[in-house]
Amino acid sequence: MPVDYVKLGERIRARREKARMSQAELASAADISTQHISNIENAKTKVSLERIVDIANILNCSVDELLCDSLVKARVIYMNEVAGLIESFSDVEMRALPEFLRCYSHFSKLLENRIQSNDV
Repeated sequence: MPVDYVKLGERIRARREKARMSQAELASAADISTQHISNIENAKTKVSLERIVDIANILNCSVDELLCDSLVKARVIYMNEVAGLIESFSDVEMRALPEFLRCYSHFSKLLENRIQSNDV
């Protein structure tokens, strides 16, 4: 499976913003130019493995977290991401979540079946 550089860039940007870092701060810490960080975040350049490791270490996350959209076995990463998202949910949002997920599961299966029937 090829690396999804668009998703990689989006995840780097999200982690950087969560860390309240500017592109310039991340670039300085990674010893690269601000323009290069911008190009990585906007998928205008392919970033080396060494640089991904540097960025992950600076952003205090795993390389898996940054590359999970390109991994076949990334379920645990997505589960942790969802768990992190729901930590900030209100009681009302938590009550609605199971029903939303049941509906999502139903529509996801319908969409998957439709896609498979169009491929035949």
